[in-house]
Amino acid sequence: METKMERDANFAQKKAERATVRSHFRDKYRLPKNEIDDTQIQQAGDDVELPTELAKMIAEDNQEEEQKQSVIGQLTNIQNVDLDQLKDKAQATLEDLKQSAEKCSVM
Repeated sequence: METKMERDANFAQKKAERATVRSHFRDKYRLPKNEIDDTQIQQAGDDVELPTELAKMIAEDNQEEEQKQSVIGQLTNIQNVDLDQLKDKAQATLEDLKQSAEKCSVM
């Protein structure tokens, strides 16, 4: 049997975990802070650990955001873009530049 104190401690821990997740997303999306969440996290002290499932979801979300912000990620968001064709064209342009540089009589 759990005592009332143990139940209260577990409940406070769960509330702090949820507040931590909410705080993470507020920071990420630059939303205003919530004093209630901050208070719940402080009351739990440094014992707040995210459940592994939530931590994994946050990590995956961050990875997706980083990919979307990369140049290739931006290009894949544009419809009808053939990345292989772009790579081939870039490679051909480099080869043309090399050949032009070899033919240059000044060098």
